[in-house]
Amino acid sequence: MGKMIGCKDFGSECMFTACADTEVGLFEKVLGHGRAIHGMKEFSPDFYNKVRASIREGYCDLEDELCKYGECIS
Repeated sequence: MGKMIGCKDFGSECMFTACADTEVGLFEKVLGHGRAIHGMKEFSPDFYNKVRASIREGYCDLEDELCKYGECIS
């Protein structure tokens, strides 16, 4: 079981869902997505706290096929 989070967890209509084995790996994906897709340049401590509070456990074995389309299995 891995760790999951998606833009929808923050009220966004973006379908992005990140899955990783560790919290560190998950943050790397979230930050990369935030920069590339949402144009975020800086990440406040409040942002990190909101992400950390929204992380949930889930199965991410099919990440490459499903998660990139926002259809992770949880």
